[in-house]
Amino acid sequence: MEDMFNRLPNPLISHILSFLPTKEAASTSVLSKRWRLLFASVTNLDFEGDEDSPTFVGFVDRVLALGGNAKLNRFSLNFSDYPDPDTLTSWILNVLRRGVSELELTVSDYPLPPEIFVSKTLSKLKLEGGDGLSVGNDVGKVFLPKLKTLDMDCVGFEEGGAGFAKLLSGCPVLEELVLMNIGWEHWKSCSVSVKTLRRLKFFCEDNDENPKSVSFDAPRLEYLEYSDNIAKKYPKVKFRSLVEAHVSLRLTEDQSADAGSSDDDYYLESDDDEEKEMVGNATNFFKGICNVKILYLSAKTLEVLAFCCEATPVFNNLIQLTVESDEEVGWDSLPGLLKNCPNLETLVFKGFVHKRTKGCGNMCHCKPLKNPCCLSSSTVKVLKIILSVHIDDDGMEEEQIKHFLEKMPRLEQLVVYFDISYDPSVFELSKKLQSISTIASPKCNLQVISQNLSLSSTLPSTLTKKWSAPPKEEYTWFLKAVT
Repeated sequence: MEDMFNRLPNPLISHILSFLPTKEAASTSVLSKRWRLLFASVTNLDFEGDEDSPTFVGFVDRVLALGGNAKLNRFSLNFSDYPDPDTLTSWILNVLRRGVSELELTVSDYPLPPEIFVSKTLSKLKLEGGDGLSVGNDVGKVFLPKLKTLDMDCVGFEEGGAGFAKLLSGCPVLEELVLMNIGWEHWKSCSVSVKTLRRLKFFCEDNDENPKSVSFDAPRLEYLEYSDNIAKKYPKVKFRSLVEAHVSLRLTEDQSADAGSSDDDYYLESDDDEEKEMVGNATNFFKGICNVKILYLSAKTLEVLAFCCEATPVFNNLIQLTVESDEEVGWDSLPGLLKNCPNLETLVFKGFVHKRTKGCGNMCHCKPLKNPCCLSSSTVKVLKIILSVHIDDDGMEEEQIKHFLEKMPRLEQLVVYFDISYDPSVFELSKKLQSISTIASPKCNLQVISQNLSLSSTLPSTLTKKWSAPPKEEYTWFLKAVT
């Protein structure tokens, strides 16, 4: 086997070595002069060190010196107790001179050298700082003509949002942007304006502050993940090409308290048609994503829709909607949302327990209905429900499932997934649903699934069971819904 490996051409062996951890690849250099030369041409270098590795700096120095001026594809450095800034900067300048394509840095308390932001070869830049990794005021010109992926986690900008805007303006072909742990105490406002962007992940710290202003201008964006406190205003939200969006907007503690007070007053004193008092305004944001086809909403986002939206926009293109439920949050916004999704085909619930309020009575069994149920005009064909370990003793989840079956006229498939191994609840729920006398849809296929048991039937019909785990495709929707 060793002889066969030695007979491989040098470029192929170097390519293979590039996929090994750098320490393991470096160990091959002691085999012979040929192997020393082979390791010198490795194009991917990944280093990880800490305070317990006193030889780490010397090791990185030797590896970089051995490579000379050979071109690099990737350089990754993860160092919890980094060397002095001059040493780290010398490493970065070394790989930039060698035309590195992918640069990944995980370090703390380090001002990034301005040379990074004028690289003509970088296609991917990933920056992660536990504390103090920053883009300084000495970064003048920004021009990254080949950068397609920019991933930043806990990165500070000494100029705040202005420095971030300058960075984006120097990335003319950027396609993927990841922003993690933005601290609004330093930024206050943010504008993501990139005409070429196709994927955006935007996660901000939950520090109980509302950002002053957030804008999005990404007409080619296809995929969005957005988690933040609602902004005080959304001057521009432009997503003409959006296909899939995961939204987790939330109220601050003060806004949530105001919403709770407004909620109590509303249900005690007002009529159903009276408008609630808004505690924030995210109307422009939801209008900006109304072209989306696949939408995931957190439970807190349902609260935002109820108390921070002037009117629910019409989602004409939406075909799949996933919502998370929480016992502290009502379904007040769901009737209006479902009404404004005229082409919705698949509805997924992650959890089914919610706060009982008068506002959600239009789509659930919580309160007697005064108006026609919004489910009666629903276009949904597939309903999927993810349940926790056990159904509550009060039977709320069970009664809600029955309510959906009795009201949804176009339902073709109901799938209930228990996120557990075999449990009597699977049999019990199947049996009870079989006994429903009135079902809105003439024939609805029912599946009740756990990790090792699948029960299926057509309502009304006899029950069939499978003791083996359901086919993998039955889990696809579940895995996608919870990620």
